[in-house]
Amino acid sequence: MAIIPSSRAADAKPYVRAADDGKAAIDLWLDANEGPHSLLGRLGLDRLPTALLAEAARRYPDITTLEDTLAAQLNLDRSRLLATAGGDDALARICQAVIDPGAEAIATTPTFEMIPRYIRLAGGSLLQVPWMTGSFPTDQIIPTITDRTRAIFIVTPNNPTGEIATARDLIRLSQAAPNALLIADLAYTEFADEDLTPLALSLPNAIIVRTFSKAWALAGLRIGYAAGTADVISWLRAVGQPYAVTGLSAALAGWAALNLRDAMLAGVAQVRNERDELTRLLRTQGSQTLDSHANFVLTKPADPSRLFTTLLSRGIAIRKFENRPDLEGWLRITCPGDPFRFARLIRALKESA
Repeated sequence: MAIIPSSRAADAKPYVRAADDGKAAIDLWLDANEGPHSLLGRLGLDRLPTALLAEAARRYPDITTLEDTLAAQLNLDRSRLLATAGGDDALARICQAVIDPGAEAIATTPTFEMIPRYIRLAGGSLLQVPWMTGSFPTDQIIPTITDRTRAIFIVTPNNPTGEIATARDLIRLSQAAPNALLIADLAYTEFADEDLTPLALSLPNAIIVRTFSKAWALAGLRIGYAAGTADVISWLRAVGQPYAVTGLSAALAGWAALNLRDAMLAGVAQVRNERDELTRLLRTQGSQTLDSHANFVLTKPADPSRLFTTLLSRGIAIRKFENRPDLEGWLRITCPGDPFRFARLIRALKESA
């Protein structure tokens, strides 16, 4: 007798971090869009009461303080915000909350690879609209909306391209699909020129997803949050694990949100400068390179395999996309957010030219 997996499990593939081929020792990871290195050491753990951390580790988590802090910063009632185990947890809950088997969801391609997975795991059918560069394809999405559409995903700045949607895009889609949930994944919004959070929160059928993994450089804590209407947030609370966010992570993220905003903004400024310089260099070297509004650059060199392996031999991991036809030949390079590490990256790129 053999155990038979569900159709959803049988069709799914586990997420795998792509980088190390086992031939080189990696000590500069620029493949996962983790936050600025310049924030390391500024968490202020020496100022956190030891008793607070010990109690947070001993007890089941209470995330109300973190949610109160984040809600206050967004000028929201706490009933409109949920802290989650990273932005991934928020996206998965959203799919479980609004997508039934047979329902439809719309997302662009390429985009954050977990979104199609979560849609399919919820039993929904996915319609993908191409968006590699240029304006967000609102005009192409609107005709695809039907009475079965339950969710429309907008990742802005988009991962892996760095392209952005506008406030007008969100407004038009909200009006075109009043019975669908508009999900604005704003994981990289701190690096963009405009933060669409206030606009999205003003729409009656929108929800935002944000994270501490990128600009706040706290990916290891696995802290994200969703904010929207109180009804939708209550659905998300109901479909997730009761203690998804650890007490230690909640305490540290709350501390960061209250005490490290200036340091975070300085790290963002460093990354934005690096992003501009990296884009110029790659274009000078003949690589097709997109304009990015995130903490990374997507580029298509003449010989992507050579560039990837050359950097790998120097201990630098960047992202290549296996089994992604829409990203064939493209490489994504995270900006380290640290002058010394960035100089090392630039030097390696120049030596590889």
